[in-house]
Amino acid sequence: MDQTPLSRPVPPDVLSDRGTDLVEPILSLTMSHDGPVSVIGVVGEMDMSNAHLLIELVEQLCRAPTPLIALDLSAVRFLGAHGVSALLRSGQLAAQAGGRLTLRDPSPFVLRVLGVTRLLRHLDRDETSAPTGAHSSGVVPPPARPVASAPRPVRRQPALAARRQFPR
Repeated sequence: MDQTPLSRPVPPDVLSDRGTDLVEPILSLTMSHDGPVSVIGVVGEMDMSNAHLLIELVEQLCRAPTPLIALDLSAVRFLGAHGVSALLRSGQLAAQAGGRLTLRDPSPFVLRVLGVTRLLRHLDRDETSAPTGAHSSGVVPPPARPVASAPRPVRRQPALAARRQFPR
């Protein structure tokens, strides 16, 4: 499936020999194969203007029986809400087709967004590209927090009315 990447104009001082503006892609998707796994390389920014492209590509790959898909997110510079939604939807599509979608080497920005939104636990990580015990992105997950006991109910004290005496 050939997709023309969405583009952003480059500043006018950078021109090609023909005098036309060069463009820098906002998002670029590439596909390769690593054995039985289809690897989608995602480069750039995933936002509301282009997140649907990832979903469309994953839909195409899910037509094969038992799709195994890895998303290489090492070069993602920005991941907006629509990009996060596209990752979740892509995982659902693969699961519905009897396959699996994994995240391969997510960039520190992607890890931060998925960590803050608490969605990292809902997406499978492909750990084959990282050495044992090491994190390929250089981001070390925070230590596990102890489970807190249930909060105690707070007893409310009746508010005391402050009385001031004014001279009459």
